[in-house]
Amino acid sequence: MKKDTVWFVWSGAAAVHFVVSGGIWAVGAAVCPLFLLLFRKSAASIAVFILVLMLFSLRAVWVENAHVSSLSGEETVIQGTIEDGPHRDGSLVRYTLQKQDSERVQIRLMLQEKTEIPISASYAPGSICSIRGALSYPSTASNFHAFDYRRYVKQQHTYWEMEAASVEDIRCSGMSRNPLYMLKGWRYEGVQRIDTAFPEPLKGIAAALLFGERDLLEADTETDYQSLGLIHLLAVSGLHVGLLCAMLYFLLLCIGLTKEKAEWVLLILLPFYTILAGAAPSVLRAAGMVSAFIIWDKTGRKSMDPFFVLCLAALLFLFIHPYYLYHIGFQLSFLISASLLLSRNILHQKNRWKMAFYVSVIAQFAGLPVILFHFYEFSFLSIVLNLVFVPFISVIVLPGVIVLFAVSFLNAALFSLAVVPLQEIVSFAHVMLSAAGSWNAFTYTGGKLSLVLTGLLGTAVYLFFIRLEQTGRYRRLLLPALLVAGTLTFQKALPYMDNRGYVTMLDVGQGDSFVIELPYRRAVYLIDTGGVPDFPKEEWEEREEPYDPGEDVVVPFLKAEGITTLDKLILTHGDIDHYGGTPALLENVGIKEVLYGKGGNFKEAEAALLDTVWKKGIPIVPAGRGLAWHAGSSSFQVLAPDGDEPAGNERSVVLRADLGNTNWLFTGDIGRSGEEELLSEFPDVKADILKAGHHGSRTSSSPAFIEQLGVKAALISAGRCNRFGHPHEETLETLEKAGAQVYRTDAAGAVQITFTEDRIRGVRQAAPEGGQNCEEG
Repeated sequence: MKKDTVWFVWSGAAAVHFVVSGGIWAVGAAVCPLFLLLFRKSAASIAVFILVLMLFSLRAVWVENAHVSSLSGEETVIQGTIEDGPHRDGSLVRYTLQKQDSERVQIRLMLQEKTEIPISASYAPGSICSIRGALSYPSTASNFHAFDYRRYVKQQHTYWEMEAASVEDIRCSGMSRNPLYMLKGWRYEGVQRIDTAFPEPLKGIAAALLFGERDLLEADTETDYQSLGLIHLLAVSGLHVGLLCAMLYFLLLCIGLTKEKAEWVLLILLPFYTILAGAAPSVLRAAGMVSAFIIWDKTGRKSMDPFFVLCLAALLFLFIHPYYLYHIGFQLSFLISASLLLSRNILHQKNRWKMAFYVSVIAQFAGLPVILFHFYEFSFLSIVLNLVFVPFISVIVLPGVIVLFAVSFLNAALFSLAVVPLQEIVSFAHVMLSAAGSWNAFTYTGGKLSLVLTGLLGTAVYLFFIRLEQTGRYRRLLLPALLVAGTLTFQKALPYMDNRGYVTMLDVGQGDSFVIELPYRRAVYLIDTGGVPDFPKEEWEEREEPYDPGEDVVVPFLKAEGITTLDKLILTHGDIDHYGGTPALLENVGIKEVLYGKGGNFKEAEAALLDTVWKKGIPIVPAGRGLAWHAGSSSFQVLAPDGDEPAGNERSVVLRADLGNTNWLFTGDIGRSGEEELLSEFPDVKADILKAGHHGSRTSSSPAFIEQLGVKAALISAGRCNRFGHPHEETLETLEKAGAQVYRTDAAGAVQITFTEDRIRGVRQAAPEGGQNCEEG
């Protein structure tokens, strides 16, 4: 029955997913292995399979029903213990407060003065506090394929955020004596020690390797590790726990402890280190496995099957915390561990470099379904880079930061001297990593996999490892390898077989960004990229990772759609909320040509942007009245500008499009004078669907303009609670009187309209129930 353990894990996972997320496919996923067991007439395995299915279903139902907040949302003061934080990013500080009933509340504190920084830092884990503020729901995903923060924190027993206006709204009265909070306090102090003592190039990777904390890691560096398939090296996992245990075990033996006593010390310390390292699923799995094998060895019994133990550990973790199923670290940790265990035959190599190559290939191959499902792309460089970076991190960096961390407490002068070599080595490695990250030719971007294709790809990968473990003969690997290649090719080809086109108004805050995908992927156009005005701030207020709609919204959406090249990037005019995200596009997506409003006397920032585009070798086409083109059954015509307008809103590119046998008009930020000129030049122009000018401002969308166009639906892109009051009530009333259906990003997030060559097929919204917090964009 041991060989069927993997199907028991499958059964438990399917039961959890069906209860938490629904979907009839989950029932099918659970039943399919049952038919296999019936075919093999394994009565004991069938009984256990059904038992696991029932138990995990009941457990998931119980957990789901238990997730009910004890707060009404009307409370203005809450009390509890700081469990995590503070995490400061500029003027924003975040904490996690745990109430006495174990419910957690996310705390957001906006600092008003630089002098408040040390006060906010004093509210460390274990502080018993009373906090005054306003409760609101955590934000849900406002763009398609985006990270759903509300769902994520719900899985942490968190349902509310509280906004505290100043440090005066947080009152703390002592520290908790709970050992768990004490350990978390030590973890916080350790991270703070790294932040203050270590140099900038080293502090991020040191905090990640020692304490599982990535807040100190530079955003670009973390992106490079993620895109190149090396992010697992920054997570405290089996590799790190194994190395730390080996180093400590050797040290204990050197100071005279017996083997038995050294093992007991490891067993006692592992749970403490698990908490100090953040208690992520990968850490729990690694520490649990090491502890299990030490205990089993102490019993004096024969060696146990590690794959069987791994499956039991997965079942145990899922039963205790069903939401681990949706944790990327849990998925990758168990999948990669299982793949290496299933490949034991081939990994018995005398040549260490050959074995290392096999380990790298197997680990990347095993994680492929999870990586593509969550990140939409896979870099084939990861196989080679893992060969270099795994020993680099495990042999040089990890031992180095451990020694440096200890030395930082002993002698400041010695630390300053010892840190230099490792700092230079790590800095050079990260420069090389950044260079490799720019080699897009080695990256497969297929878009977000459906659950069906993810399951098919996962099955093919599992079959690959089963055959590899059973025979080791490469000819039998041809079928699963073809299944993997076929699935990836089919995923890449899907858009070119789709007779539907899509117009997506992305939620980029107070800005514009529209993606037009024509049927059969005949062409992809992007109108504007969003952007954030750069308001003056003091140095201490500036965010480490400022919001960039190009990098944070537009590029991820394009990758999720499998779009690697834009046929046209249309930048309507020279306001930053329309072109500010362009640099991120230039770095991550191929662009065949840029259309920019015809005219002269560009603003300084406009000229700098166009110069950057030109240096990239991308053609810049002046978009003026009369420019037109066709793509399939769709046609496009530029109605404005004529080139005489001054730089600014009135020079906006106005684009008429025929999509799905429907008239569309994208108006940029033109005002009422521009609308009047447009009607004068094109008195017969119509627009069934209008992109309302200037984010729904009262200076655009005049009643005469709306009436002449015959608008049936209007798209308004505006930031939630923006300081300009967009969209204006007057504009909304004008559209309502015209009988137009209004879709707003500030109310319901991104909007996607589906069409075929003959008609509009439907409209969907990313966040139809709203629930977004006010954020300036």
